[in-house]
Amino acid sequence: MPASLINTTLNAGGKILRKTTRSTSDDGLVVLVENYTIRQADIGSLEPNAGTTHSSFSSATTKYTRMLVETTAVNPIDGDLADLVVNYVGLDYATGLPAAYITAVGQPGAGVFGADASVVVRYITAQPVFDLLKGASITLNFATVGFTADLTLPSKRFIPASINGTTMPPNPRAKEYRAIIDGGVFREWLYAGYVQTSISFQRRGSFNQIEEQFTEFFTGSSDMFTASGAINLAQVNRIASTGFFF
Repeated sequence: MPASLINTTLNAGGKILRKTTRSTSDDGLVVLVENYTIRQADIGSLEPNAGTTHSSFSSATTKYTRMLVETTAVNPIDGDLADLVVNYVGLDYATGLPAAYITAVGQPGAGVFGADASVVVRYITAQPVFDLLKGASITLNFATVGFTADLTLPSKRFIPASINGTTMPPNPRAKEYRAIIDGGVFREWLYAGYVQTSISFQRRGSFNQIEEQFTEFFTGSSDMFTASGAINLAQVNRIASTGFFF
């Protein structure tokens, strides 16, 4: 038997879209919530699976191919009817990605040549998250000073110049390696600028929602540090400025 709702006949398999709400997170991810009225008898056949595209399920006039069902809920109401709530996540435009959201978190002692803070970036990407876990490498041009070959060292991921078209904060100073033999003692330090110190992600629809933290990185011989473990800038600056930039 068909059910009647506000002078509208709801036949078997039918659904009436009553309300749509939209929200956007600071990283640009869009959440759409659609409320439908359906017959309780049709719950099993109408409730969409996670990952269903908005364009293939929604009754809305405008369809979105990059919005996917994330969760659903069904609440029975009077008259053998039910309220079907469908939550979609993704992007409600055809191409491109939203700008990255940049902030900073104060951390005592985190700064080397910059402020005592880490850069935190939240953004949306279709890039495989494992690409963001690979780290990077440093090549020191030792061949230019008499060595037989350059030296390549593994490194953490450097802060990129931009993410989703958003310019990232510059390193407080150029990335550099310096070394000398002073009184028969080999002394060195390496500064890599902002490097990835943490990453977290969630799969949301067809995108990865990423949060990365970048913190200044410095290492060196023991005399580059004080007894308490702080960087000894006086010793750092004693090594001549002709270093290896990378």
